[in-house]
Amino acid sequence: MPGRSRLLAVCVLLAACGGETMGPSSPLPTEPIDLSADWAVSSPEKEGVDPTKLETAFASGVGIPGLRSITVVRHGHLVAERYYAGARADSLYALRSVTKSVMSLLVGIAIHQGKIRGIDQTLSELLKPPLPTPDAAHGVITVGNLLTMTGGFLWNEGSDVTEYNDWVLAPDQVEYVLARPIVAPPGTTFNYNSAAVHLLSAVLQVDAGGTAAFADTYLLKPLGIKSRDWELDNQGIPNGGAGLYLRPRDIAKLGQLVIQRGRSGNAEVVPASWIDQSTQRHGGVHDQLGAIGPLGYGELWWLGDTAEHAIVLGWGYGGQLLYIVPGLDLVVVTTARWQGIGGAVGPQTTAIGNLIGEGIIPAVH
Repeated sequence: MPGRSRLLAVCVLLAACGGETMGPSSPLPTEPIDLSADWAVSSPEKEGVDPTKLETAFASGVGIPGLRSITVVRHGHLVAERYYAGARADSLYALRSVTKSVMSLLVGIAIHQGKIRGIDQTLSELLKPPLPTPDAAHGVITVGNLLTMTGGFLWNEGSDVTEYNDWVLAPDQVEYVLARPIVAPPGTTFNYNSAAVHLLSAVLQVDAGGTAAFADTYLLKPLGIKSRDWELDNQGIPNGGAGLYLRPRDIAKLGQLVIQRGRSGNAEVVPASWIDQSTQRHGGVHDQLGAIGPLGYGELWWLGDTAEHAIVLGWGYGGQLLYIVPGLDLVVVTTARWQGIGGAVGPQTTAIGNLIGEGIIPAVH
């Protein structure tokens, strides 16, 4: 499972600012399944999904040129999947910014193990040699600030594609972001920032025995995830903002883990308290994704609502989506082409969001 030799230059999706709470909307409908095993396969009908409406949604995916896969899990069963344009179930696909949501899970595990003291721990305490030492202004930034995109950095990732790319191409990604001015008191202003999230990977790299090894041992292997790739920055640190590659069925396991509040069968993989905390909304609406609707932000998770249920969403550039509805015991995963699509990225992502919100969700009862 080699890491990619360097970060890939691409801008990630933007958002904007906010403070209230919201998490999974109803108790777990089913007993936690053992996620270390392969998915049990069932039919849409048996799991309360209208097969005709679902097939109509899948067929509409042909009209989205960049769409590569859709995976639907209901009540802990794989009920349907579709691959497009020669994509395959056993191939690894870029999560892009869904990597951030995986980092949230890893931070929760690290706090539980004592590798990180808590979300109030500062960068001045955590960034140890050989990492650059933060100055006083950056040293007071906390883990919680990084999780909620409120580090206060001068950063424009949404409308200026060069911001992310300049960071990617820098000799030292950690040094680059620590050189960015602080323009808002940490903890006060939402500003979507992949480079700031990467600092959490740097923390795990030096304080938890290496980000990738930590993820393999305490998150991926307990979920039966044996195949992955991870882009490395120019200092060999896994890109915590947008670098992980997984199979769609394995991405879905991460969603089911959230539904099961961190449990796989009888085993605790992530503390339930962390799942609850990280899926609480901080602030108001920061963005909107087609028919999925307006979205707030938690701790590296996007948060929204269907008509009756809360949504927990991992959202990656170009239409990589990990769509979780705990109240429906539903996980939907999409992967998409994300390189070389230029100005088409917005319409493509919206179309994929619409396919879920207007096609798949109405099929679930």
